[in-house]
Amino acid sequence: MRTRKSRDRSRLIAAAMQQIPCDLTIENVKLVNVFTGEVYPAAVDVLDGYVVRVREEGETTEAPSAQTYDGHGAYLIPGFIDTHMHVESTMMIPENLGRAILPWGTTTVCTDPHEIGNVTGIEGVKFMLKNAKKAALRQYVLAPSCVPAVPGVEGAGASFGAKEVGELLDLPDVVGIAEIMDFVGVYKDNERMHTIIAEGDRRGMFLQGHAPLVHGKELAAYRLGGPISDHECNTPGEVGEKLRAGMHINLRASSIVDNLPVLLEGCKGHKWRDNVSICTDDVHAKDLLETGHINAVFAKAVKWGADPVEAVKWGTINAAREYGFDDLGAIAPGYIADMQLVDELDGRRPNAVFLEGQLVAENGVYLAQDPEDNEELTFPNTVNIPQITCEEDFRLKAPEGCGDSVKTCVIYLEKDGNRRRSVWIELPVKDGYVSLEGHDDLQYCCIANRYGSGDKTVAVIKDFGLKEGAVASTVSHDSHNFTVMYKDPADALAAAKELARVGGGMCAVRDGKVLDTLCLPVGGLMSPLPCAPLSEEIRRVQEAMAGLLSKKGSLLMVAVFALPVVPGIVVTDKGLVNGFTQQIVSQFDLN
Repeated sequence: MRTRKSRDRSRLIAAAMQQIPCDLTIENVKLVNVFTGEVYPAAVDVLDGYVVRVREEGETTEAPSAQTYDGHGAYLIPGFIDTHMHVESTMMIPENLGRAILPWGTTTVCTDPHEIGNVTGIEGVKFMLKNAKKAALRQYVLAPSCVPAVPGVEGAGASFGAKEVGELLDLPDVVGIAEIMDFVGVYKDNERMHTIIAEGDRRGMFLQGHAPLVHGKELAAYRLGGPISDHECNTPGEVGEKLRAGMHINLRASSIVDNLPVLLEGCKGHKWRDNVSICTDDVHAKDLLETGHINAVFAKAVKWGADPVEAVKWGTINAAREYGFDDLGAIAPGYIADMQLVDELDGRRPNAVFLEGQLVAENGVYLAQDPEDNEELTFPNTVNIPQITCEEDFRLKAPEGCGDSVKTCVIYLEKDGNRRRSVWIELPVKDGYVSLEGHDDLQYCCIANRYGSGDKTVAVIKDFGLKEGAVASTVSHDSHNFTVMYKDPADALAAAKELARVGGGMCAVRDGKVLDTLCLPVGGLMSPLPCAPLSEEIRRVQEAMAGLLSKKGSLLMVAVFALPVVPGIVVTDKGLVNGFTQQIVSQFDLN
């Protein structure tokens, strides 16, 4: 797929033949050739946003370019391509994301807006597409495939079927179907997933996968169902099995999950790694500001032993080929001139970034000339939780006739950050409610539908690390219902009132007092603030939350307990759900 429609081949040929001058020459660089793995001195000529010629050391031109840029001996590599990310997880709107990550060398992102899709439906996806145009970063969107993730076991603000997905696929800059995470629905060939995938098949579009721990006959069936990629591997063996099946593996390091050494181990021993690329998935603004974007994953890969030149290939041409972009990902004749200059191949911030031959960032400063925009952004309050009125709403009611104690399903998150486990614990019952007295390692979790249905679930979580108070969020993948971890129902109630007041976000509460709030009024997911001031707000809330926890954790720890398409037991507004079978399971054992 060509990503730019405008290309005057005659002008490009004339420039290559030195009959007309180019717009730009970047000279005095060490070019990293992603086709051959070579690194050599070169100069690169650019016209109309395309690379016209790469001149090796000693080669001159009879038609000097209108402008030259001295690379001062730095490495020249293609702009990075993120194969899978959620803009909403950065907590910025798309235009501010573009201004934040272009200076880090990312020039193209392929985004899944299923977070805002779950909150506000098709109109939310259209907002993301429109707002992205306000900044220079090339942003492609994939149509969300699972809104909600699993119908019937969670409630969301919208529902996408084949009709809605087809409508989105016909919009400009939509390039495929986003992570097809209902892997059970795919390998069981249920009608919903079959018809959604068929919309992509009919249009010959990219089908993105999401299949944690799926292997054997189920993996074969999943691949036959359509998805060609996966960013959810958990073991080296899983990486190898999926590579052998011809799938594209996205090496992920995010603000939530980072098992990159395991993924790299799974890549070892394979002679060809053309199906390996890089993604960030979920990275919030503070991490983007401090460590960067794809460059940060690249840096970690190199630290853990990856060859730097091959890692450049993973982040550029491999990513482009995964999507079928035939003019991105390389510095060679006919490719779009997305390039970055770096002093070392170690993931540091680039000295300069070029997008379509234009200098858009230099020494960390965003330079692109964005179109003037006087539109005032206004967003409706999407937090509607009428079922939350008093402290009692946050108590876990014990089953009738259970006596002074009851065997309760208690959920905990494994160290890899992706798998849930559960254990049955006999807990005391007081005044008809389950008590956590005597169990300092336990805390309550409440997931409350925030779209007016009135559904909610109170459950027990183990080893979350909460010492006191409550931490709450409307960022809660993927339905983004109100989620709160707490010891005291009074603190949970204060948190609910605060997030309903501000239109969503995150907050920390102790002794009934709100310690700090991160306001995310755009769907309860994003802030209109640029990266730097937003990062400061994130820092403050993160510190407030950390003061309530006995162990170090991510800001997004609270956001990962309600996704019913991950292995193990999870909590949704409908109840406890087994992620393997996607069925609601009992919370109590009365046998």
